[in-house]
Amino acid sequence: MSQFTLKSSLPAGITGVPNLFLDQYMPRANGEYVKVYLYLLRALQNPSGELSVSILADALDHTESDILRALRYWEKQKLLRLECNAKKELKGIYLLEIPPLAGEATEPLIPPEEEKNAVPQRHAYSREELDRFSSDAQCRQLLFVCEQYLKKTLSPSEIETLLYFYDQLHFSADLIEYLVEYCVCKGSRSIHYIETVALAWAEAGITTVSQAKERTTTYTRGCFAVMKAFGINDRNPVDPELKYIEKWLHTYDFTLELILEACRRTMERLHKPSFEYADKILKKWAKSKVHNLADIEALDQAHKKNQSQPKAAPQRRSTGFSNFEQRDYDFEELERQLLESQ
Repeated sequence: MSQFTLKSSLPAGITGVPNLFLDQYMPRANGEYVKVYLYLLRALQNPSGELSVSILADALDHTESDILRALRYWEKQKLLRLECNAKKELKGIYLLEIPPLAGEATEPLIPPEEEKNAVPQRHAYSREELDRFSSDAQCRQLLFVCEQYLKKTLSPSEIETLLYFYDQLHFSADLIEYLVEYCVCKGSRSIHYIETVALAWAEAGITTVSQAKERTTTYTRGCFAVMKAFGINDRNPVDPELKYIEKWLHTYDFTLELILEACRRTMERLHKPSFEYADKILKKWAKSKVHNLADIEALDQAHKKNQSQPKAAPQRRSTGFSNFEQRDYDFEELERQLLESQ
């Protein structure tokens, strides 16, 4: 990935962290995002040093997707501005003065709809535009390769969908070829499925084949690991299960280690696989800003401490029946029993 420059309106000379950041922004953010921002502050003190997304990823032991996700988050918080060229390649980062937040409300993780990149809506191509594409040698070659993968002559609708990837999503020909190859290898030649994957990649900011391979490799490895953890070895995951795994990996942004721990706890509690129950666990961890097993251990200890506290005796409800006593229901236990009965 190409190098970029780092500029700022902040004072230089020391690696200072503004109090506004520490007081208001840091508690709200994913810890990995905080590391990226702090690294950028430090990099300002070495203006001659080379910087790129891959260099940041190596320095912080992240993936390039993690770095880009963090940069987009801080841009949305108006702490920095990303400068890209016409090909949407990152060419500069400008650190801005930190604005105070209105109010002190906190949020657990960034909701997926706020993390996604804006994806342009499709528009129908005119005859003149189609003629222009047909005269483009690279475009003709791309359509020919896609026909080989799909093993059929492309319909006008399918051609327009592929042109949408190429012209409006700004996918390179290599990325589109890999997209179609990936979908075919997963057993689908449906243009609707291919478009669904393409939109997910666009929303995730994927612009290169290497980024796409990284995402698909992580996703495939995660699918097999989850199915194994649930003791499901005789089939592939079905669509609803795939959506859960996608959410755990790319919306909650959990490591595979944490996901498998949730699966283990599900099997230990229910003695059978349940994606719904595992999702409840992971959703709770996301709200608690869990990032590693040590965070889970801390939650467990806090839960045990809370459970050990003596509970207040149930109060009697004043009714027409003098001997009637209000029951103190354990709704968490009732939920567990309902899940076990499914």
